[in-house]
Amino acid sequence: MPEKKVTETVSQETKFKLSKLRENARALFDVSTSTFDGATCSLGDDKEYTKTEVKNIIDKWLKKEAGK
Repeated sequence: MPEKKVTETVSQETKFKLSKLRENARALFDVSTSTFDGATCSLGDDKEYTKTEVKNIIDKWLKKEAGK
């Protein structure tokens, strides 16, 4: 039986500066800039992130209990 070659398509998501994502926090993540700031305060401003990466960080932050 001949082997089938599977071509894997890797989706390369565009990365953006954190400040640019913050400017569009409401439209992109449906959160206020205050919530965005709280969730991303430990990230480096000089680095770039995908929308998916930041969305996952925000979602995780929103699920944390207060004071922990």
